[in-house]
Amino acid sequence: MNDFIWILICFTLIIIAWIFLWIWTYKDAKNRGLNAKLWTLIVILAPSGVGLLIYFLVGRKQSFIKCSNCSNSIPSDSKYCNKCGNLVIQRKMIEKRPTNYLIICFAVSFMLSIGCFLGLMINNDAIELKSGYSIFLVEVNTKSKWNISYYKSTSKFSRTIDKKESHPLAINIDASCEEGQLYLKLTQNDMKEVIDISDTNGSMKIDLSKFENGEIKLELIDENCKGVGLEAYWN
Repeated sequence: MNDFIWILICFTLIIIAWIFLWIWTYKDAKNRGLNAKLWTLIVILAPSGVGLLIYFLVGRKQSFIKCSNCSNSIPSDSKYCNKCGNLVIQRKMIEKRPTNYLIICFAVSFMLSIGCFLGLMINNDAIELKSGYSIFLVEVNTKSKWNISYYKSTSKFSRTIDKKESHPLAINIDASCEEGQLYLKLTQNDMKEVIDISDTNGSMKIDLSKFENGEIKLELIDENCKGVGLEAYWN
């Protein structure tokens, strides 16, 4: 499936999701005796979901009933109808129609659009975000340990080791990747070393005796990798 179709499906699902949300807003507002058209326009026109937030915080907190004389919507705590002036004795509740299915349709459409977007990112190595992205990333950084795992990432990962009095002597590496080539680059001043860690078969020891005391920069180099796992530790 080419990129255009993926993008078209993503945008179509997003539009369908918002349409379900707008229909739900209209019906929910109507069920409550509110100005359904006005609240739907607020949800549609207000950017970044602000309209929906206002509807939940303001609109849905209002409660209305039907006037038994003219069927006008009036606040539930009113004693008189503001249209016909009738004394409210019997409170005729507004008939509510089910709307939960619309919220379910919205949620399903929205989640499918996210799934399509992730599918596009995973299956297209040419797409990269300037700030970098990572899918299923877990990173643990401690004084003597550096663990990273992710399915796919365009982010850059690095850290430093402070070598003092010839310690640590070595870095123990357990790394693998399902696809691509994975390298670990060690840098100290003019000295650089790049080691292939695509599959260390359980363990690898990198000798640090060639490096002087001071900071050593570790950098993970990912060349079209998928399913990356790295466990590095030193004493």
